[in-house]
Amino acid sequence: MLLFAACTFAQHNSSYSQYMFNGLLLNPAYAGSNDALNLTALYRKQWLGLDGSPTTVTFSGHMPLKNKKINLGALIMSDKFGVSEHNKLNAIYAYRIRLLKGEFSFGLAAGIDVFKANWDQVKTTQLRDPSFTVNSDIKILPQAGCGVYYYRPRFYMGVSIPSLFENEFNKYQTSIFNTGFVADVSENFKIKPAVLLKYVLNSPVDINLSSTFYWKNVLGLGLGYTINGICMAYMDLRVNDQLRVGYSYDYIFNELRNYSTGSHEIMLRYLFRYKIKVSSARYF
Repeated sequence: MLLFAACTFAQHNSSYSQYMFNGLLLNPAYAGSNDALNLTALYRKQWLGLDGSPTTVTFSGHMPLKNKKINLGALIMSDKFGVSEHNKLNAIYAYRIRLLKGEFSFGLAAGIDVFKANWDQVKTTQLRDPSFTVNSDIKILPQAGCGVYYYRPRFYMGVSIPSLFENEFNKYQTSIFNTGFVADVSENFKIKPAVLLKYVLNSPVDINLSSTFYWKNVLGLGLGYTINGICMAYMDLRVNDQLRVGYSYDYIFNELRNYSTGSHEIMLRYLFRYKIKVSSARYF
């Protein structure tokens, strides 16, 4: 066994089913694109039925300044999986210009990543195993990300690298590309297809396809599928001009279906703008 010993690395990247409604989680250049102060909270419980399955809580806010060229935002994330915790705090800056009847934005995110391992929660066969006598191990590391984002009233496209710095917890950079558009089916119905591509170095490309069907800009129902065998069903409900509520459920078709009943995700978005014209309503 010693002759064939090898060193392996693994990392956990948070995933979201409602990425098409909360672009700041993927790309710092999304900041300010709603032309108002936008506050979003999200809770995700992944792989129900598995002990120690990932639980993610995020809170984000972003807004443009008076000239709308400079946009600011912040992102707080808490991710727990197994005996490990990953907490993130990011400050976000984006600069926006007019381009081809749309808006082009370049964004930067900078902050800290806090990694914590709760060794006292490890179940061992040996009582009071000396290897796990330390209650916790905490490391605080700097982190930064960048991205570009282009959007028009009915189309958007973005490319981002959420983590630029490599460290012992993030050995390989992740690159993300996402795009989508809105098409009119009739006066009251619209459809919004979206695509998300995620690539981690030396890993297969993760592809997520989805379509959302809107009725009168009040209710959106959608379906999505990833190539790793996960089907998503989600809802986007406009309570009023300021508040929107989202929910999604992920059903697993791969080997995990024998151990997990799926994943749930809830999202609340509040936009500090009191009147939104239907002709200029935003779908992303």
